[in-house]
Amino acid sequence: MQPPGKPADQQDKAGKPLVLVIDDRKEVAATITAMCRAVGFRAQAASDGEPIRVLLDRHHPDCLIVDIMMPDEDGYEVLKEVAAFDPHIAVLLVTGYGDTWLRMGVTLGRAQGLQLVQAAAKPVRTDDIRKFLTAVTAHRQAG
Repeated sequence: MQPPGKPADQQDKAGKPLVLVIDDRKEVAATITAMCRAVGFRAQAASDGEPIRVLLDRHHPDCLIVDIMMPDEDGYEVLKEVAAFDPHIAVLLVTGYGDTWLRMGVTLGRAQGLQLVQAAAKPVRTDDIRKFLTAVTAHRQAG
């Protein structure tokens, strides 16, 4: 049975979450998408050029992995849009600009009402992805 508001074609029969990866560098988005798939999750890469609201409406993801520093909509703007769309969507913020940016993002996401926000420094490692997706799965099962 599909969750409310999620189109049938977006549901995975095994119930695996859909991860939407947003990064302005296509090769980075492709690599992170491949890492998500390698640990057993569905994943879709999206470029930074499309408004986040359009991507959320189209994909109805369970979670996002978002670069903080992007030229069109940065990761902080994405947090606000995700919180307004559905605060149950988990977000992993990534950046190569240091821990301060990541801590600010986690704080902002929580202040916006997101229930699960984590952060990882670039280059993102498979362990970071695995830890985040394990938390997403546990969060979904708990509630």
